[in-house]
Amino acid sequence: MEAFSAFFDSQSTSRGRWTYDSLKNFRQISPAVQTHLKQVYLSLCCALVASAAGAYLHLLWNIGGLLTTFACFGNIMWLLSTPPYEEKKRVSLLMATALFQGASIGPLIDLAIQFDPRTLQCW
Repeated sequence: MEAFSAFFDSQSTSRGRWTYDSLKNFRQISPAVQTHLKQVYLSLCCALVASAAGAYLHLLWNIGGLLTTFACFGNIMWLLSTPPYEEKKRVSLLMATALFQGASIGPLIDLAIQFDPRTLQCW
């Protein structure tokens, strides 16, 4: 156990301590990696919007339930079986999966909206 802690102590003293400024420093990341990270976070943001749209669709037309849950799992399996070079198909499957996932949690959101806040007791 001492060798384990000694290894990490030597690593932390040679590199310096973590600071907030070192976390904000993106100069050490190559431009190709920065572009990739932007695309990853943009796709996650779009999936979040699609999930919110699915929850909103449930609130409007009551479409969420067991069928959308199965559709979500089916889209996940289809997404996993799609080859990586078909990027447009994979992105559209991700968005469809997020939409179905949002519709699947729509009943929980609907329940939270319909809950009467006067019945809550804060202690």
